[in-house]
Amino acid sequence: MESNTERVPNGSGNEDGWWHVMGVLYKWKRFIFFTSGLVALITVVISLMLPNWYRASSRLLLPEGSSSGLASAMLGNLSSAAASLIGGSGGDYVRYMVILGSRRVLHSAVDSFDLVAVYELEEEEFPEESAVSSLREYVEVSIDDEFEFLSVSVMDKDPVRAAEIANFFVRALDRVENELSSQTAGLYRQYVEERFDESRRSRNIVLDSLRAFHEKYGIISLEAQAQAYFSQMAELRGIAVQAEIQFETLRSQYGSNNPRVRTAKNVLDAAKQIIEESLAGNERIFPVSVSDTPQMVRQYLALVMEQTIQEKILEFVAPMLEQARFEEQKQFEALQIVDRAVPPVKKYKPRRMIIVIASTLSAFILAIIFSLMLNWWRTNHRYFYRRLDEASRAASHMRT
Repeated sequence: MESNTERVPNGSGNEDGWWHVMGVLYKWKRFIFFTSGLVALITVVISLMLPNWYRASSRLLLPEGSSSGLASAMLGNLSSAAASLIGGSGGDYVRYMVILGSRRVLHSAVDSFDLVAVYELEEEEFPEESAVSSLREYVEVSIDDEFEFLSVSVMDKDPVRAAEIANFFVRALDRVENELSSQTAGLYRQYVEERFDESRRSRNIVLDSLRAFHEKYGIISLEAQAQAYFSQMAELRGIAVQAEIQFETLRSQYGSNNPRVRTAKNVLDAAKQIIEESLAGNERIFPVSVSDTPQMVRQYLALVMEQTIQEKILEFVAPMLEQARFEEQKQFEALQIVDRAVPPVKKYKPRRMIIVIASTLSAFILAIIFSLMLNWWRTNHRYFYRRLDEASRAASHMRT
């Protein structure tokens, strides 16, 4: 028989169980309070040894109306596309966040403030890379959902250095943004310049073709010369008809051998000859034969149309080229700084009171749990071992 002091756990009512728990805790009260107090004391000492960290922040806005100056009146609805092409603001901060998180800016900050020594990373295998990784953890770039401003925050043990690093990031952002915008503007200027030169070359080719056309056909102004030609032809036709009527009238009266009739015949033949020469293209006013006129007109109209097109292109592209050259040289207003970072007066962390309260409360709860479990074990360990022994023997009996 086992000792009667061994208890088998059974439920004897909620009230008895509650008082049992309270009795156990009362029994272990010294342990619980001692453990909680000791942890609180240790936490206070450790929290006091932790260095203070300060957080400095800058607030930025995109400049209003910062789109490119590509003449809106000239480009109409196309101006916004051209502006975005040469680096004008598009209304979001993704570009800024990419620049601030770039290795170029981070490495520059590490070198400028000797953060390898500040973070005590000289013994690392790759000290500068380690410093860049550490700086990434201490820099926060965020966008305010309500007011939509960009915030650059830096944490450091030195409040002055925290503010200086935050302002350094703002200056670096402005510098890199201007470099990238100028570079993009340069590419845009180069494209516009190439297109302008191409149109100018095409126009010169058309002008050379027109000169060759004029030399070949003698046509300076097709419309004016054609009108003069038609007027002249109408007049020649009238003269020829008059000469023909006079010739026929005289011939019917005097016969074909009469001197007056022969003279009228010569006049009629001369009029017809002039008309035939004009139709053959021997007339200075319109020195093109009737058979060659359609091809000449088509060629002339094609050359004039191409000349008009190239001149319109040059008229459109020339102001764009001047504006692109201006955009390439000017400094873009990349940022509007609402608040520059200043050395913070209050520390950002550690929050010692929260650390001490959380640690003490955790120790208190763990001490209670430990007391209850230890008391349960002391009370029921014999029963626990007996059940294990019975289970082991039952398993052996089943195998046999």
